[in-house]
Amino acid sequence: MADRLGWRRRSLLLAGVRAATAAPLLGGCAAWQPGQSAEPVDATEAPGFLPPPDGVRRPVALVLSGGAARGFAHLGALRVLEREGLRPDLVVGTSAGAMVGAMWASGMPVSEIERAAEQLDWTVFFDFDPVRTVLGGLGLGLVPGARLEQFLRQHLRGPIERFPLPFAAVAADMESGEVVPLNHGDAAKAVRASCAVPGVYAPVRARGRLLADGQIVSPLPVMTARRLGAMRVLALDVVYPPNHSEMSSPVSMLFQSLIVSGWRQVLAERALADLVITPEIRTSSQLGLGSRGWVTAAGETTALSRIGEIRRLFAPSP
Repeated sequence: MADRLGWRRRSLLLAGVRAATAAPLLGGCAAWQPGQSAEPVDATEAPGFLPPPDGVRRPVALVLSGGAARGFAHLGALRVLEREGLRPDLVVGTSAGAMVGAMWASGMPVSEIERAAEQLDWTVFFDFDPVRTVLGGLGLGLVPGARLEQFLRQHLRGPIERFPLPFAAVAADMESGEVVPLNHGDAAKAVRASCAVPGVYAPVRARGRLLADGQIVSPLPVMTARRLGAMRVLALDVVYPPNHSEMSSPVSMLFQSLIVSGWRQVLAERALADLVITPEIRTSSQLGLGSRGWVTAAGETTALSRIGEIRRLFAPSP
């Protein structure tokens, strides 16, 4: 009996390690409060969607894609916008893009977001607790996210509707398959929901919905920006492209199938943007947090190379 229990614990620990390794491939960045399959939250604080008033128009929207560690490239592009004094009228992000976008829309300058990012390590994202898992079961996710929740609350204070820039984090309704923009309520929970990779992290239950990683339904949420009144859209696309993969095992083939299944969504939403910036981020292995420096630089370099087009997009309409 003791041997069986020991085997079970070792198996669950191994599953947690594999989950931590797999999550960057799936493009997520957030988690779940331990001890529950999906955290219930007070409806007055839960993130949700508040439709904009009829006829509202946002001249320029900035859309930030998912992409896990590739999302550091968003910071480089935002550096360029800040230096140029180019301020969008709406920010919409999915997964890693929701995390960066929420901080920027909340009023944090890029330099401050970069300092916050230096506090991140894999223990923040993957605080897997095998003892808790053995005692409480797997629930709907392998990895608890109390540390990430704490990190987000340190940097995202107040509800989304009080941000200086209008903002929406995009999540997936796991029961209906709908795209759910979260532009109202608890910002930290909204970002966590947008980043919650199914099976790895448990979903967030809010306002009657079971919410998970927005990258499932909208990796580059241009359609959501249009839905929220965007007249022109600048999209920053750092989604992992299928042709960057090295398929060498059954597991890599599984991940490749997920990448391929979402790629058509990326292409469809690219077509709806007025300008798409795609930094060159190519490696022979999966990116980690240690890559943040050169990935950020890649985003800045690409944005600078397109600065003329970006300026024209932000120019007032005649």
